[in-house]
Amino acid sequence: MAETRPQICVLEDDAAVRDSLRWMLERNGFSPRIFSSPNEFLLSPGFDRYDCLVIDLGLPGMSGLELLELLRARGDATPAVLIAAAASPQLEPRSRKAGASEVLLKPFAPRALLESLEKAIGAGSAEAATYVTGPK
Repeated sequence: MAETRPQICVLEDDAAVRDSLRWMLERNGFSPRIFSSPNEFLLSPGFDRYDCLVIDLGLPGMSGLELLELLRARGDATPAVLIAAAASPQLEPRSRKAGASEVLLKPFAPRALLESLEKAIGAGSAEAATYVTGPK
């Protein structure tokens, strides 16, 4: 039986960051599918069949956190890692309530994202968000 690679959905509006994340995930045994906007993601077939979501907070149309809240309201429990440019007082409670398994603050080391994915996929979903403030 062939081993399947974990399916990772990445939502990121910056093309250079998208390309970098795709390359890093592929090189580390993941199968990424990349989207530039929440609308593109929501209109795609099978958007609910991922092992983990990686969602940038600063997306066009709706924030990454709003997207995660929408998915949770629809009953989607896919583990999610949020990427934020900066922390805010509202980020921790909202991300926790939305069920984000972790929030990574930019800049973060590739290893930090890989560890977050492994943890999120292994746990299914976390009970509280964890913050990583920079390179590990």
